[in-house]
Amino acid sequence: MEIIVAVVFVLAMGIGAQAASEPRNLYWGCQGEDVASLQTQLNSLNFNCGNIDGIFGPKTYAAVLALQKSSGLAVDGIVGPQTRAAIANLLAKPSSPARNLYQGCTGDEVAELQQKLKAAGFDCGPVDGVFGPRTHAAVVALQKASNIKVDGIVGPQTREALRNPIPKPPAESGTPSRGGSVPRYTKVITMVATAYCPCNKCNYPYTDQTTHIGLPLGHGIVAVDPSVIPLGTRLYVEGYGDAIAADTGGAIKGNRIDLCYPDHQSALKFGIQNVKVYILP
Repeated sequence: MEIIVAVVFVLAMGIGAQAASEPRNLYWGCQGEDVASLQTQLNSLNFNCGNIDGIFGPKTYAAVLALQKSSGLAVDGIVGPQTRAAIANLLAKPSSPARNLYQGCTGDEVAELQQKLKAAGFDCGPVDGVFGPRTHAAVVALQKASNIKVDGIVGPQTREALRNPIPKPPAESGTPSRGGSVPRYTKVITMVATAYCPCNKCNYPYTDQTTHIGLPLGHGIVAVDPSVIPLGTRLYVEGYGDAIAADTGGAIKGNRIDLCYPDHQSALKFGIQNVKVYILP
């Protein structure tokens, strides 16, 4: 009997050690080296999450959603075993050096290029797999915006420009009145902005400190009227920074927005202001 008990104890210890070695789930608000590693993997797979800063914020969340959607997984923004397996499978796929693309080329590679140009906000016309004049013009616009050699040829440098955050073209550039550069956007709305924080006073009668779509409250979370800005939309708010439309509020109707700050004093200090809200692609 003692031998059996000992064997069961050893097996239980082994199972516990294995469970303890499992990587933690990653989601909005997580920080650390494992988040930085995730960001590196997402960027290498062309699911752009911006800078590798080890902070799971709006851009990383949007990149995870895009990966989950393209992989046929539950789109919840949480990096658990299934999402990790999907990333591992994509990274394991063999890749051959991509050929340079230029006007006159055709095929799936051109169609993929056109999709990426459109996603980045550079109009190349229909996604038809034909590198014609409009695709050439879009590539030239991308190269100018990215401050790289302008030749209309899609080689390694131009592909890298598509893989990384793309600066706004000079012809459309702008600067918020309180500083900071505006990213590429599809629409801008002037809105009346107020502020709140995760405290019970700001969220009464709700006390669970989560948003309407289940994200934890914190800087980068904003409440909107979903009929004006759909929930889940990525935003850039003048004087506030990158954000995601993740919450609603009884008083947030029409062109109003409520910005979440980490503490009550910061929210009070913000008061009420008119701000420009940039809808990001």
